[in-house]
Amino acid sequence: MPRIVGINPSDGTSITPESYKIGVTIYSINGKERDITQLVTTVTIYESIYQQALLADIDIADAAAVMEDLNITGNEKISIIVSKQMDKNSEVVDLQSDWYVLDMPLFARPKPDIQVYRIRCVSPLGLVSKFRRVSHVLSGTPIEILEALYDDLGAELEVPLKEPLGVMKYIPPRLTYSDAISTILNKTMNPNGSPFFAYQRFYDGKYVLNAYYNMITESAFDSYYQSYFYTGESQEESSFEEKRKRILEVSSKLGFSPYTSMKNGSYITRVHTLDWGTKHYNTFDYNAFEDKPTTIDGNDSDLVWNREFDVAGLNSSNIKEVNNIYFSLNEYAMLDSNEFNCHQFLPYKDPVRRSIHSNMEQMEHTIKLNGDARLSPGLILDLNFPKVGRVDGSGMDSDPFISGRYLIVSNTHTFNNDGYFMRVKVRRDSVHKR
Repeated sequence: MPRIVGINPSDGTSITPESYKIGVTIYSINGKERDITQLVTTVTIYESIYQQALLADIDIADAAAVMEDLNITGNEKISIIVSKQMDKNSEVVDLQSDWYVLDMPLFARPKPDIQVYRIRCVSPLGLVSKFRRVSHVLSGTPIEILEALYDDLGAELEVPLKEPLGVMKYIPPRLTYSDAISTILNKTMNPNGSPFFAYQRFYDGKYVLNAYYNMITESAFDSYYQSYFYTGESQEESSFEEKRKRILEVSSKLGFSPYTSMKNGSYITRVHTLDWGTKHYNTFDYNAFEDKPTTIDGNDSDLVWNREFDVAGLNSSNIKEVNNIYFSLNEYAMLDSNEFNCHQFLPYKDPVRRSIHSNMEQMEHTIKLNGDARLSPGLILDLNFPKVGRVDGSGMDSDPFISGRYLIVSNTHTFNNDGYFMRVKVRRDSVHKR
């Protein structure tokens, strides 16, 4: 690998959790290749379980007219290599990623001799999936169809746990691959109703299809603490780990509104079905208190809304039509085969999927950490926040209500002259009331 001269160089003798090296190379459409590392002021990379591909913003300050010479017009390839030591005991790893230019949303000339650019980029699958359209019929389980769509795009989909729920035949109306993937995801769930998420990881560049149930039942990757004073000696192993596990900043969004959660189907949903084959119309109710979906802490946590809550006689037992969903079915579909039609299961499992999606938004934090690319979306973290008046969130000083297991739903990686830092958005679907 060529020597990297980064915007935050490290000589290897004073490694800290925010240290890194970076190299940025651009390949123009006229065949020119240029190392633009010295022009780059900030690189920001975005990943999320709700996002099929990675996105990035690259800020450039150009005083040598390098970008003019390259004649950037869009779709150029950019290669980024980040060298980073993730923890004190590990070796330095190189994270290599390729990008394609989508847009240039910012251009300014603050001085006559300098130009400032922001280049917005997307990973290869994100570009191709928005251009290519599906032109053939697909059949199989929803997971098999998603694997086939990714295979058409030249990408391998990693599926940690396969639990098919019936089969289907998909005839896309000339949709782009991105829209087709989104459509099938809405019909993909495991037998207990847990939704699936298709996303790309920055750490290894892999494309992942994973069920929410599988994510929240995994062990926590690590524990992190909000604290305000350091205790370890500088440059010591203990100091590195203390800084790596420190929550530097936190902002929270507590979605405890019963109006919003009830409307979105967190707790109670009335399901309407019309079977075109048998000409039958039916309704039934899903109640999350009676058929509680698996939550991030299992039996140690409760849904946010208290089941005993009662206003003017209205409670969880008699509020039936706040949220309604409708399904068209055909009982006779696939009778000539030995397979189960996945659409016949949707009325019973989709309310659970919607409830999980809505409950995921009940408690959300965005925390700032020193850079660690291993913290990918889909991982569980143990977070410890101090009680009011305390300065350390470890041990007995932790606030039991908001501390606990959280799911990473998105990351924003920022590389600049200050170092490598992350804004990690975490969510949990329940609270501790005891």
